[in-house]
Amino acid sequence: MSWFKGTYPSRAEMRRELKAYLDAVHKTKKHIARTQVLLNDLWKQARSRPFVDVWPLLDAMNDVTELGSIKGTSVKSAFRRRILLLQENRCCYCRRWLVNTAYAKPIEHILPRRHYPQFSIEFWNMAVSCYDCNSAKTDDVWGSISTTSRRYPKAQEFTAAFHPRFHRYDDHVHYLRMETNSSTVVLFTGLTPQGQHLCRSLLHRIAAKEALIRNNVVLEAAISQIRSFEAKAEGLSLARLDAFRAALDQSLMRLLE
Repeated sequence: MSWFKGTYPSRAEMRRELKAYLDAVHKTKKHIARTQVLLNDLWKQARSRPFVDVWPLLDAMNDVTELGSIKGTSVKSAFRRRILLLQENRCCYCRRWLVNTAYAKPIEHILPRRHYPQFSIEFWNMAVSCYDCNSAKTDDVWGSISTTSRRYPKAQEFTAAFHPRFHRYDDHVHYLRMETNSSTVVLFTGLTPQGQHLCRSLLHRIAAKEALIRNNVVLEAAISQIRSFEAKAEGLSLARLDAFRAALDQSLMRLLE
């Protein structure tokens, strides 16, 4: 399934997709017009020089109007709903099914905010990934896209790295997943230079990590308990747990290396 027909999305297809999102930019219909204004203001602020990472501003958003308040969490939820329809509720990178909690399906900035703050609220720069892919990718820069441009690159400019919004996954990556009651084996093969880069930079590590956890009964039980807690604590600040998960991921990656 793909939202565009050709090798790359056309301008008309991109306009239609952006309009479809903006028409449902908030779950509450009466807040849609105001939310569009707020996002446009953030978009302009991000591109003002010097460039500004406005994602923390969206996180903290609580715009109070006569019709009620518009919170950043609601805006992000609307984006997540729209994109998950296009991704068929799968991670944009590893294609695992995404569980029903926002904590386990973070919004992924394709060009990382640290290096591209001007695109921190750019509609085409965001996808939805699983927690593992989001944390493993971190703020790595893929390709040679200019960090000083105010214009978001065209789909055809992403020649060195996979772009989950502009590239059709099946054209670039083939994957095979085999599971038993107690083990999992996942194989990824890059079919194009972009797909091969994705496999080298991310997917081979994700597959190895998944196999390590699934084949270790004690470790899998501990990870499952952490994920269960995260689901119940959705919406809360979990700074210490985030730090623990990051340290655990780093330790697992070092072990795999």
